[in-house]
Amino acid sequence: VTRFDRLNSKILNAHKNGNINILVDIYFMLGNEELKKSAIKSGCFLLTQAFVYALESGDCRAKEIREILISYGREE
Repeated sequence: VTRFDRLNSKILNAHKNGNINILVDIYFMLGNEELKKSAIKSGCFLLTQAFVYALESGDCRAKEIREILISYGREE
């Protein structure tokens, strides 16, 4: 089983069970990993997903995620 398979399974289960915090965790982690690889478009896409779920759930990381997106010109 690959890392992708494990993450995909976690994402599907989080959606199924309504566990939005897990979705924020995964998308935030993946977005940051992409940015570290200089994959700006995919990183910002994943961080946008994390941001939406963070806003939906009232997660305190929404502010941090928004600041990252602003720094890449994605959220103004």
